[in-house]
Amino acid sequence: MAYLLLILITLALLTGFFALTWYEARRSARFFEPQRARFDRSVARGEFILQHVDFGAFLRAEVYRAANRVGHEIAHLSLQGVRAVERLLTRLVRHLRTQRVPEDTPRVSAREFVKTLSDFKGRLRETRPEVPDIR
Repeated sequence: MAYLLLILITLALLTGFFALTWYEARRSARFFEPQRARFDRSVARGEFILQHVDFGAFLRAEVYRAANRVGHEIAHLSLQGVRAVERLLTRLVRHLRTQRVPEDTPRVSAREFVKTLSDFKGRLRETRPEVPDIR
């Protein structure tokens, strides 16, 4: 039933087209003249484009442009990822630097070093002659 309906619609449209063409030929006038003229110009322009445009070169240029854009976006996203990791590591290093690390060496050795340095300074003062103040 659906096929019969489609066939009848097609026949009705074809009959209407022939009737309209016959009527316009007898009267020398076109129905919807401005719209049909604009449509004719659009069809002529489309036909001109189809005949004169190199679609292979156009397609190559568009694929190149799209690949360039995708490459740029990938580079941008990877740079943002690297910057995010950099910020994370910077915060981690800052946190680790602010924490106090307990010294593994005993405090006695540090005191011994200070004591030895103090003794050396004392012996150094004793061996130098005293410089008089000049007024």
